[in-house]
Amino acid sequence: MKQTTRNSAAENDSGARGPFRRHRVVGASIALMTAAIVALPASAMAQTTVSQATGRLVTASLLSSNILDTLLTLKGAQAVNTTASGDVIVDTPLDASAVSGLIALKAGTLNLPVFGNTGIVRLGAVGQYGRANDDGSSAAFSGTVSAAPSLIGVGTVTAGPDIGSPTAGSSAELKLSTAALLGGPDLVDLSTSIGVLAASARESATGAQSGQYTLAGLGVTVGGTLVSVPVATLRPVLDTLITTLGLAGVTVTNPFTTAGTITLTLADLQAAGLGSDLNSLPADTDLLSYVPQAVINKIAALANGVLTAASNALPGLPATAQAAVQLAMTLAQSLITPVLSGLSGALQGPLGTAISAVAQLDVNHQSTVNGAFTETALRVGLGANGSLASVDLASASVGPNDGPSAVQPTTPPTDPNAPHSTPPAGAGAGAGAGAGAQSTLPRVAG
Repeated sequence: MKQTTRNSAAENDSGARGPFRRHRVVGASIALMTAAIVALPASAMAQTTVSQATGRLVTASLLSSNILDTLLTLKGAQAVNTTASGDVIVDTPLDASAVSGLIALKAGTLNLPVFGNTGIVRLGAVGQYGRANDDGSSAAFSGTVSAAPSLIGVGTVTAGPDIGSPTAGSSAELKLSTAALLGGPDLVDLSTSIGVLAASARESATGAQSGQYTLAGLGVTVGGTLVSVPVATLRPVLDTLITTLGLAGVTVTNPFTTAGTITLTLADLQAAGLGSDLNSLPADTDLLSYVPQAVINKIAALANGVLTAASNALPGLPATAQAAVQLAMTLAQSLITPVLSGLSGALQGPLGTAISAVAQLDVNHQSTVNGAFTETALRVGLGANGSLASVDLASASVGPNDGPSAVQPTTPPTDPNAPHSTPPAGAGAGAGAGAGAQSTLPRVAG
């Protein structure tokens, strides 16, 4: 962990209160002064927070483990400035013990690992950063290090070790299925890849709080019986048409694989209703809620794409080949049309229900608790409504910040051996006070 600071709260605290803790005071005047100081409200003597910020990669709820709160680097990059004597900068990449701790976390009825290659979440090239400034402003970041320059600044964040082995080009991957998490039939199998996943938060010197998140390179592969059944029906029908086209010299590839999965791009999800700007979505937008319609659209587009290719090739074929292809097209259409017509009923409701029972991927989660504002790039809910666990990936928190004006001035300690003087007669009490008005400062015993 890299931390830059010029003073500690403990040093400042002992320096300010030292004279009253180290010395015994004799004399009524000093005793009264001491009593007055002790009688000050507790808030006046309490340590203030000029500014504070925390970048934290992982937080979770409902997991039966205290690993996230006991391993140092999993607590995040916590920057706290209490003295306004130097900006506090903390850059805390995860270490090996943090990775091991995360891999030990489990969820679901089958105790599925939450992190790692055999689990749900894999992360790569990620870091944590916090900055607490003397002027009362603060900033935090966590997530994919390549996003740090635009969100928090160049040369700020150090990447730690990977958690699992995400595929090339992905900094976050999430893989889960009905069977693995809940047991029983594998109704849905989801694999989500994200190229960039990061969040930042800022509090200005005037107290304005804001957050920003970055997602890029989003893709979802959907499998399971709900998807594989219609795909398995369409694939052999298209194979027959494609074979006929091949005999006529036309090369077309079957878009449906034997795995029975459908791969969705960001454009597919946006065509199904997801916002056009992935990084300006409303708070708590569930990416997976757009998957059912996107799958329906994609299956229809892939099947119709083969029919369109055959139709486009037809005019250039010899007469005998045209007749054969036309016959194959008519047969294919008669089998494909009812399948596509029934996709909405077969997938929209059932697939949506199955996905919601397994997971939610909520983008742009925001919260404010006791004055602390947090921006989270992605909240992963496991089980229906996150009933098994809720895992926040890439969070940044700032505040509440008191600002530099809240720092209590430090009173220099009194030297008990300093000489004391007696004022001349008549001084200090006004004219006519005489000798009876003379006073001597009480002596301070060491």
